[in-house]
Formats: sequence, C-alpha cells, structure tokens
Amino acid sequence: MENNLGLMERFADPALFEGLSFAEKMAGGGVTLLMGLGITFIVLLILWGCITIMGKVLKTGAPKKEKAAPAPAAAAAVAAAPAPAPAEAAPAPAAEGIDPAIIAVIMAAIAAAEGPEAAQGLVVRRITRVQSGRPAWRTAGVNECLDSRRM
Repeated sequence: MENNLGLMERFADPALFEGLSFAEKMAGGGVTLLMGLGITFIVLLILWGCITIMGKVLKTGAPKKEKAAPAPAAAAAVAAAPAPAPAEAAPAPAAEGIDPAIIAVIMAAIAAAEGPEAAQGLVVRRITRVQSGRPAWRTAGVNECLDSRRM
C-alpha cells in the first residue's frame, strides 16, 4: 500500500516518513520549498495588484487640485484689491528695510491662499524671518502631511 501513495503523501505522513530514502526526503523538501515560495510569490503579486488598483482609484481626487489651479488666478485678481491695505501699514516695515512691494506680494499670497473673504480687513503689522533648523520646504511638507491626517 505504501507504493500506491505519492511522494508528498508519504512525506506528509509521520509514520511513513521514516521509511523514505535520503533522496526522497530531499525531493519532498524541495517540493515543499517550491510550493511555499510559489504561494508566497503569488500572494505578493496579488497584494501588489491590489495596491496598484487602490492607488489608481484614490488618484481620482487629484483632478480636484487641477480644478483648483484656475482659482489662484482669480484669487490673484482678488488679491490685488487687498494690496492697498498693507500700503497703509507699510511705513513701519519700510523703516526696517522691507520694501512695500514685498509686503504687497506677501499680502497677495495670503489672500490667494486664504480666499477673498479671509483677506478682507487683513493688515500686516510686522514681518520677521523665522529661524528654523530645517528648510522651509521640509516644514511645509511636514505641515501638509499632518494636516492631511486631521479629521
């Protein structure tokens, strides 16, 4: 009856395992190894496919940012209106060596980022450079990452 069983059936049965030759044990081990690696590889491919599909599905939110691109152009036009407000506050920073045109540009950027409603009545009182150990792009990236995780 032992001869009617296949190698893997005898390899899996603890009572019959002792009767296998060294070559049969090595062959059974090799088959087990290949099956384990094959299954693992197939599962990894399935996971990779799922992640790729999820990435493509979740990238549908990206066109919203593209639609928002024309808004800064409109916001820049709106930002031109609040620009005179900093000119009133410009004398104090101008004494510190900051050009009023720079202040107007900063105000326009704030108005473009915050929207026209938030920029109305906004006055720049002081502009100071912030000393930081990390570059501005890194700080912006960290802030963006943290903001995306807030609920």
